[in-house]
Amino acid sequence: MSPVQKVFLLTGLLAGVGILVSVVIIAVGGGFAGPGPSIMNPPSTSDLWRVGENIKTGSSLKYTLTSYGPRSSLINSRVSICFCESAGDFWKTSFIITNHSITKDANLLLSKKELTRKGEAAEGFRPYFDPLELSVLAIRDIARDPKYLVIGAQWDNILVNVSNVPIKVTGRENLKTKAGTFDSFALSYSIGDKTSKIWISHNIPLPIKAEVYNSSGQLQYRYELESIVH
Repeated sequence: MSPVQKVFLLTGLLAGVGILVSVVIIAVGGGFAGPGPSIMNPPSTSDLWRVGENIKTGSSLKYTLTSYGPRSSLINSRVSICFCESAGDFWKTSFIITNHSITKDANLLLSKKELTRKGEAAEGFRPYFDPLELSVLAIRDIARDPKYLVIGAQWDNILVNVSNVPIKVTGRENLKTKAGTFDSFALSYSIGDKTSKIWISHNIPLPIKAEVYNSSGQLQYRYELESIVH
């Protein structure tokens, strides 16, 4: 066997091992329940989701949001996020937040890779932006790299007291919202008698809907997509 053939053979073996590892991890986590990826039909790159995917210049998302933060909260607010302009590795992003009769707006740079913020929000905008970062944008904390949208796939863990609670994809459904009906996957975890859920769909850069509770069983945040332009 020539050196070139050996290289191709080794590459193929390593690729196979990588896929097998992914399949085993998902299978052990309770995946492959129903149609879709299986041991014989392993997940592929087309099953991956990443924060900020499918954003184009002018992409815009509008949400209704209630979010309780340690310093400030938003109650039945409306949030507009527009990725107005590309700036190298960042998006020039416009935020408009209306909370009751008060409307605040600001422009910030978000990285294209993970939608992480560059620089600080203006002091007057922080009480409005902080609850948004702790809710809609909080998906960045559990999706720091591409994740499988496959039932049973584990995305992360959260520490509750001394226990690790897994965050997994637990279901798939056609989710109806004011923005339309989406083929979505439910990411969920349970603490006590409360189950937190975040709904995610391929080609949508941020989650569509969420209802998340804290360790005391109190609502931490709730939001739903109202409209999307992409």
